[in-house]
Amino acid sequence: MIAKTLFNAKTFLSVMAVFFFSWSAHAQTAQPPDPPPGFDKIEQMIPTRDGVKLHTIIYAPKSHRDALPILFNRTPYGIDNIYRAFPGGSLKEEIDEGYIFAFQDIRGRFKSEGQFVMQRPPHEPSDAKGIDESTDAYDAIDWMVKNVSRSGLATVSNIHLHSNLQS
Repeated sequence: MIAKTLFNAKTFLSVMAVFFFSWSAHAQTAQPPDPPPGFDKIEQMIPTRDGVKLHTIIYAPKSHRDALPILFNRTPYGIDNIYRAFPGGSLKEEIDEGYIFAFQDIRGRFKSEGQFVMQRPPHEPSDAKGIDESTDAYDAIDWMVKNVSRSGLATVSNIHLHSNLQS
């Protein structure tokens, strides 16, 4: 009985030591800066046609003052830590080409207003205030082209939930 208790105590102490060493090593890991080097960050609640505002983070290159195209990503998974994708190199070619990067929480998710509806049906074309994922994307792109890019060029990338998020 005493041997079993000592074994459990040793096991417990070993597990706790691993946990604390792992935690302290994790805490010392340097986080990438936000905004990433060479970028300005714009955090905006972009209004949609029905008045709901969608949380959007935009990274614009500091070195380019001309009109630039926008690479736009809408997601239901949260965008607050999206800047961590920059140092990893997955966006290197687009960074080198001078894109503006825009990331958006879809309607009703994370910091965006409104109600999230899984697979929201398309709105009636006769309803000017009707909403769906395509109208939210359109309204956001329209706002960004007028207020950030001025190039009139935008592309939507990375399908995360289902294809109609990227309409």
